[in-house]
Amino acid sequence: MYKIALIANQKSFNSFISFFEENKNKIEKLISQKIKIDYIFNTSLETEIKVDQENFTNYKSIKKAENFNDLLQNSKAKSIIELNPTEESKDYIFKILKSNKNIITFNKKVVAENFKEIKNLEKKYRSRVYFSAAFSPLPLKTLIDNFFAMDEITGMDAILNATTNYILTEMAKNTISMKETIEQAEKASYTEENPDIDLTGLDSLYKIILLSNLFYNTAVDPDLVKVKGIKGITSYDLIYAEELGYKIKLISSVKKEKQKLYIGVRPNLISKNSYLASVNENSNAVELVSKYNSKITFKAENNDSALYNLLSLDLINAVNHNNNNKMDIGLEKNPENSFDLYHNQKRSFYIRLQLEKDEEIIENIKNIFSEKNLADLILHDNLTETPLLPVIIITKEIKEKDLEIILQEVEELKGVLTVNNIIPVKAE
Repeated sequence: MYKIALIANQKSFNSFISFFEENKNKIEKLISQKIKIDYIFNTSLETEIKVDQENFTNYKSIKKAENFNDLLQNSKAKSIIELNPTEESKDYIFKILKSNKNIITFNKKVVAENFKEIKNLEKKYRSRVYFSAAFSPLPLKTLIDNFFAMDEITGMDAILNATTNYILTEMAKNTISMKETIEQAEKASYTEENPDIDLTGLDSLYKIILLSNLFYNTAVDPDLVKVKGIKGITSYDLIYAEELGYKIKLISSVKKEKQKLYIGVRPNLISKNSYLASVNENSNAVELVSKYNSKITFKAENNDSALYNLLSLDLINAVNHNNNNKMDIGLEKNPENSFDLYHNQKRSFYIRLQLEKDEEIIENIKNIFSEKNLADLILHDNLTETPLLPVIIITKEIKEKDLEIILQEVEELKGVLTVNNIIPVKAE
C-alpha cells in the first residue's frame, strides 16, 4: 500500500478526487500496488473540506490535519501532492524534503527561484520535488526525461502561457480592448488568481527558467532575464502587425550557442505563416530544435484534466523512485554563462511612437535612424482624426540595450510624446 497526502482547498480537492477516482485503477496497475490518500491539509481557513460521501465513499477515512506540522508528523504518506499553492509553499516544500518525503507540485515560481537549493536538499535527504505539472498542459518534463534523454536541445521557442495567448487572439479577432478580454478570460477561469502573473510574463519566465535548468542541468537565476509581458499591447499594435504580415504572441525562448545560454520572454511579431502564429485561443505550443531530431512542434489546449494527468504521472514516477531508490546526480553546468536573449543578441524590432502631427518631427526621427543605418521601414498613420500621430518603425538587427540608447535620443525630440511599444520581430 502506497500512501499519499494532499495539500488542498475544497475546490482543488474536488477536482483532483474526480480525476483520481476515474483513473485510480490505471495508476495502481502502473505502480503494481494499491494507493491510499491518508491525510489532507486544508489551506483555506474559511471553508472546511467536505468529502462527497454519496459519490466518493472510498474517501471517508481520510484524516484532516489540524495544521501543516500535523500533516508532516502524523501522515504515513511517502509523497505529498500540493494542489493549492500558497504563500507558504516554499516553507512546505523545504520541510517535506527534509522529512524524507517526496513533494509533487505545479508551483513553478518556488521551484524556479530556489532550484539549486532544492537540488541540494534532494541529494542530502534522498527525497525529490516532482514538477511536471508546472508545464501543464504540455508534457515537457516527460519528453525531456525520455524522448530527449540521449539528445541535446539547442533551442526552443514556445507559447507557454495559454491565458495571454487567448487574450491576444481575442483582441485581434474582435478588435476589443485588453481589459475586456481579461474579463472574458477571468469568467472562463483561464487566468491565475492574480492575473498579473500571466500579463507581466512571470508565469512564462518561471517555466522557461525551469526548462532551461532541465535541458542543460543547471540552475539559472530568473533575475538574469529582463522579462516583458503583454501589458501595453493594444489593438492598434495587433492591427499594424497584421498589415505588416505578422501576429503578436508572447514567446519564451532559450538558445544554446558556444556553451552560452540566452533566455528571453517577450511579446514577438511572428510571421503569419509560422507554426506558432497558428496557435490560438487557450493553447500552448512549442518549437524544439535538437541535435538529433531537428525541429519538433506540438501544441496542447489548457485544461484541468491535463494538470491532474501530469500530477498523476509524477505520482507514478515518485513511487518508482522510492522503489528503486534512485537519486539525482546533481547539477553539472555553470549557470554563470546565462544571459538575456534580447539584450545580448541582435534582432529586428517593431517600435510604435506617439507624436504630434508634424512632418518635421518625422523627418528628425528618420534622420536619427538613417544616420545609424538602422531602419528598414518607417510608417505613419495619417488616417487618425486626433492631433496625435502613431508612427511605426521596423528596425534592422540590433541588440535591445543599444536600441534603448537610440530611443532615448528620439524621446528627447520636441513633439515626441511617448515610445509606446518595443517588440522584437522573430527571425524565421
